[in-house]
Amino acid sequence: MSISLHPGTPEGRTLAAASPAENAVPAQGAPGTKTRNRLFTKYVALFVAVVGVALLSNGIFEVFFYYREHKTSLIRIQHEQAEAAAAKIGQFIKEIESQLGWTTQLPWSAGSLQDRRFDALRLLRQVPAITELSQIDSTGKERLRVSRLAMDVVDSGLDLSKDPKFTEAVANKVFYGPVYFRRESEPYMTLSLAGTRKDAGVSIAEVNLKLIWDVVSQIKVGERGHAYVVGSAGRLIAHPDISLVLRNTDMSKLTQVQAAARTGRTSEAVELQGALNIQGQEVLTASAPIAPLGWTMFVELPVNEAYASLYQALQRLALLLAAASIVAVLAGIFLARRMVGPIQALRAGAERIGGGDFAQRISIKTGDELEGLANQFNEMGARLQESYADLEKKVETRTAELRETLEQQTATSEVLEVISSSPGELDPVFQKMLENATHICGAHFGTMNQYDGNSFRNVALFNVPQAYVAQADEPIYPHPKSGLGMIVRTHQAVQIEDLRTQQPYLEGHPAVVAMSDLAGARTIVIVPLLKENELIGTIAIYRQEVRPFTDKQIALVSSFANQAVIAIENTRLLRELRERTKDLSESLDELRTAQDRLIQTEKLASLGQLTAGIAHEIKNPLNFVNNFSALSSELIDELNDVLKPAALDDKTREEIDELTHMLKGNLEKVVQHGKRADSIVKNMLLHSREGSGELRSADINAIIEESLNLAYHGARAEKSGFNITLKRDFDPEAGMVDLYPQEITRVFLNLISNGFYAATKRKETGEEGFEPVLTATTKNLVNKVEIRIRDNGTGIPLEVKEKMFNPFFTTKPAGEGTGLGLSMSHDIVVKQHGGKIDVRTEPDVFTEFIITLPRKGVAQA
Repeated sequence: MSISLHPGTPEGRTLAAASPAENAVPAQGAPGTKTRNRLFTKYVALFVAVVGVALLSNGIFEVFFYYREHKTSLIRIQHEQAEAAAAKIGQFIKEIESQLGWTTQLPWSAGSLQDRRFDALRLLRQVPAITELSQIDSTGKERLRVSRLAMDVVDSGLDLSKDPKFTEAVANKVFYGPVYFRRESEPYMTLSLAGTRKDAGVSIAEVNLKLIWDVVSQIKVGERGHAYVVGSAGRLIAHPDISLVLRNTDMSKLTQVQAAARTGRTSEAVELQGALNIQGQEVLTASAPIAPLGWTMFVELPVNEAYASLYQALQRLALLLAAASIVAVLAGIFLARRMVGPIQALRAGAERIGGGDFAQRISIKTGDELEGLANQFNEMGARLQESYADLEKKVETRTAELRETLEQQTATSEVLEVISSSPGELDPVFQKMLENATHICGAHFGTMNQYDGNSFRNVALFNVPQAYVAQADEPIYPHPKSGLGMIVRTHQAVQIEDLRTQQPYLEGHPAVVAMSDLAGARTIVIVPLLKENELIGTIAIYRQEVRPFTDKQIALVSSFANQAVIAIENTRLLRELRERTKDLSESLDELRTAQDRLIQTEKLASLGQLTAGIAHEIKNPLNFVNNFSALSSELIDELNDVLKPAALDDKTREEIDELTHMLKGNLEKVVQHGKRADSIVKNMLLHSREGSGELRSADINAIIEESLNLAYHGARAEKSGFNITLKRDFDPEAGMVDLYPQEITRVFLNLISNGFYAATKRKETGEEGFEPVLTATTKNLVNKVEIRIRDNGTGIPLEVKEKMFNPFFTTKPAGEGTGLGLSMSHDIVVKQHGGKIDVRTEPDVFTEFIITLPRKGVAQA
């Protein structure tokens, strides 16, 4: 056997040489070659090693299945023992229940108590597990209690009608109480049994569970195994080691107890391997429920004892495997010496071919399949060497295409992201499109134009040379044979390989010359922006050298153009949607306002009719009161004149004068308040009248000027000594307002008169250096007009300000105010004209009324 790499070359070398007899073997394919006999011999040696593996596998499977069967058998036996013990304990409880049943046969009567006591004593002698028996009548009263540990009780009258011992037994005929520990050591449970007759009552027995130890101690599991019983709360009830029971041992933390509690009260057993018992030993556990008490019977066997036979089998298997391993090692050494040479040669050759050395050749002269495999490697290397050159070129081309496609997809996604993140904004979208188009297509700069049907205007620039930026704002009128001119005619993308060879440049067209000479553009691609086949603009990218763009690059720019059209259309639609939404919102607000005003107007109309009726009914008796009060005052004067000649003593005359004077004073007050009531009635009639005059457009400055003059001269006519300084600050832009002039004049007259009154009152206080001043101001607020009337009078306290617009509320003395002026003013401004009236004030400093009226939209109701 001989092996070499690259035979006949300087790199060729012999890897291994066999004995002279092996070197003399003829080459593969020569007459008389026995390749299959040689390979068969090698496989025979390999099978020797396989025997060891087979033996090992067989031993492992045998041990595994033996372990499974042994474990299953142990668990089945333990489970059967647990179920049998559970049945015994259940039978033990059932026997106690059966014995207890005899005590519920007699009915309750006057002479039955001694018989029942005799039955109870006999039960305690027959059933040692019962330490106490109580008998309850049908009403839940304790009639008899017999105990081993305490004195017997007769007719104690203890009420157990609501105790579960009684209620559960009556409902279910039998009641098994939870396990409890007397003196925290001995386990007990309560067993209640109801009679079959309604008046038989219930017998309650306290059962000592320590006697279950006899059942548990008789269960033998192997040499060191044992059984025990655990209650539903996890407390130990019975165990071969009675001291554990008397110590009230808590078993709830053991894994096997927790697992049994999770399975519920079913007949399934819970088996755990490797669980620890209360002594900390690893045990194999099986369990079974004790129905219907809710207890669980556990049977445990130490793991060491359970698997002792399995451990012995494992030792025998280990000895056998050790012997087999020695044989396998010897066979492997022999086989490796025969096969390592060819395999090393194949590995080295394969590594070189895998590393790209396709000129590698492997020479193996073994006369078997390894030599044929080496020849196949050599043929494969030759074919790979031939195809590698073409493969590298294809890979490079495909990689370039994939890279270009990825860049285009990335650029498109970036543009879409900008569109989605900037709704209604076109500048960032156009800039990102031009940036990505110039970057991916290998251009130097780019522009985006908008077409108005006659000329183009730049709307976005990217990386444009500074020399051209100064002319970028100028409109571009396209030459018929320029790129833009062809776009206008054909609506198709245009590529110009060299701008300086085109006719528009040679003719000196300003836009083309500026783009070529100032910006340095040579090769151009221009793509139209089309909206329903209508040209709205272009996208152009430029190279400063003559190098045409590919079809894929032109297609990419076209896709950007389509996205630009979509972005423009979305922006237009979004703008229209916002405008329409704004209009609809305003219309809805106006409609709601008009509806509220209409409802308010109808309410006011109804209220006005009622007020007018009441005012008319009050006016006549009020006139009689006023007239008769004045007449009575005159009669008092006549009475005084008649009594003057009469001979009266001084004391009587003094009393008459005093009485007539008081009576006359009262009549004067009646007249004074009657006049105020008459003024209120007149204002009520004025407030409730239906007509509001004519709605028309009027100059607000003129109305305020007229109101100032009327109020001032009216005050002068009423009080000749009245004087106040009037200041005006009218905005010439306040202009015309749609309103009811008659009604709004009433408002201004009322507010101005109140200002006169407040300023005069402050003047009367004698404040040094004080001069009354009233200021009227107007201001244009585009769709509204603001009117301010300010006086430097006494001001309005906070508690008065909150109620000043309420009807009939006034702070003026009797006869000087009705309390309806501000109320009417508020209704006219707010409800009739849809405006707003506010008040700013500071006591003893100023009061300012601020009225805001809309120019349009006054209520038409």
